[in-house]
Amino acid sequence: MRLRQANPNDAIELAKLYDLVWSAEVSALGERLAHERAAKADEVRRWIKADPYYVIEEEHKLVAVMGCEERLGTIHLVHLVVHPEYRRRGYAVLLMKKVESLARERGAVKLWFDTAPGLGAARKLYESLGFVQCGYLHKHYWGTDVVLYEKVL
Repeated sequence: MRLRQANPNDAIELAKLYDLVWSAEVSALGERLAHERAAKADEVRRWIKADPYYVIEEEHKLVAVMGCEERLGTIHLVHLVVHPEYRRRGYAVLLMKKVESLARERGAVKLWFDTAPGLGAARKLYESLGFVQCGYLHKHYWGTDVVLYEKVL
């Protein structure tokens, strides 16, 4: 297992990973949001060029990814997914801790993100890492509710 920063050459493989994960979460996200989160390679490539993204590679296969957008002294965590066959190995925790370390190095005051209420296992993970629910947006993304989480550093 290797944790490293993503590069634009990873975009095609990451787009396939996003599609695999989000297409299985239609019931939690709604069809339109699940489709939107399953980004195409060109879009993933733009994300990687604009902001730091980190991947976990196992046996030359990208199995987890998360991005972080630094904005106004905060770090917005985005696009966290773990391949279904590689879950419960601590990969999401490793990515979250990597980005928290980066945030502290850069002097950020907090980490924050949004997630769907139906992603219960993910929400338990976030809370175990010290994130607290700080808001709830009704019908925010194409009719899907969104839960906001933050961790003040």
